[in-house]
Amino acid sequence: MKHICPICQYDELFEEPYDEDGVGSDEICPCCGFQFGCDDFPEKEEQIKNWRKKWIASGCKWFSCTRTAPSN
Repeated sequence: MKHICPICQYDELFEEPYDEDGVGSDEICPCCGFQFGCDDFPEKEEQIKNWRKKWIASGCKWFSCTRTAPSN
């Protein structure tokens, strides 16, 4: 099963971003840098939308220094 980031659609997260109760995994997406359960506080849907806009506006840069970006 693939775990997909709701911000950037990166599909190689180690865990589901949110569990069935909507609690964040605390994982940081290596693609966009969003931390589930932290960067989405206090209004999850609004924060996700805002982070996506900022990430796109900044050129969709790869966030992680330790994980290699996929070729596509």
